[in-house]
Amino acid sequence: MLAIGMFVVEYYPVHLPWYGLLLALGITTVLFIPVSIVMAITNQHSSLYLICQLICGVVFPGRPVANMVFVTYCYISSAQGVKFSSDLKLGHYMKIPPKLLFKVQMAATIISSLVQIGVLNWMFVNIPGICTPEAINGFNCPIARVHFNGSILWGVVGPQRFFGSGALYRHLIWAFLVGATAPVLIWVASRPYKKSFLRKINLPVLFGSLSWIPPATGLNFSVWAVICFVFNYVIRRRATAWWALDSGLAFALVVAFFGFIYPGVTDNFKWWGTEIYKQGCDWKACPYMSLQPGEKFGP
Repeated sequence: MLAIGMFVVEYYPVHLPWYGLLLALGITTVLFIPVSIVMAITNQHSSLYLICQLICGVVFPGRPVANMVFVTYCYISSAQGVKFSSDLKLGHYMKIPPKLLFKVQMAATIISSLVQIGVLNWMFVNIPGICTPEAINGFNCPIARVHFNGSILWGVVGPQRFFGSGALYRHLIWAFLVGATAPVLIWVASRPYKKSFLRKINLPVLFGSLSWIPPATGLNFSVWAVICFVFNYVIRRRATAWWALDSGLAFALVVAFFGFIYPGVTDNFKWWGTEIYKQGCDWKACPYMSLQPGEKFGP
């Protein structure tokens, strides 16, 4: 795979040199164990997405396509590696031979890659207006838009325009120091107290969740907080058997989407909840504040 990656970046016009590929894989290698530890403890993946974009924007400025390729080899390698490790751990518990499971993973990776390319091309042909605001059934590709916009921001404009000397957001660089020291401070403060509330605070999860903004909005996070509190605290403590039904959520989503939403059964379905929701900017994708002529954000 490394040889194939070298061939791609050298002989296709992605504008990422071979040592850029090694840098991306080196970052993943160094941070893979810490990311896996956080994942094992919290079931939350600490994204390297923005870190990879910033590093590539500094090292290879003015190269948006290279930024996307760099992020793919840096971030996606970490994310998929954590998932493969999770499968291997499950196989260890189930007494499945590691070599056999690894062969299955490799075969599934090759097959799924080809299937995904086929499905993607089928969607481009058969779904009208895909990846546009007019797309049917919400196929407007929010994560793909974020990926594209990020490559323009950090690949073309560059981190120096945002965080360089005299830039508007230069003070946000201190957030890296805050993120590195805050968990250590929480750990030190909670050590003398075995039942301290501080022991339940997991800052990597709190900080890492912000990586979903965008495409997630404040509405997504507020609803998530309410639902999680009700199901994973109130119901879990008072009705454990009923709380276990929450595992059927993923299956119910698949049934609801392909059985009702995708065929268009719910197109004319209205109730007071949907009408109130459609009045807000979360549904209309409109800004909450618009600049007047001559105005700008920041000082």
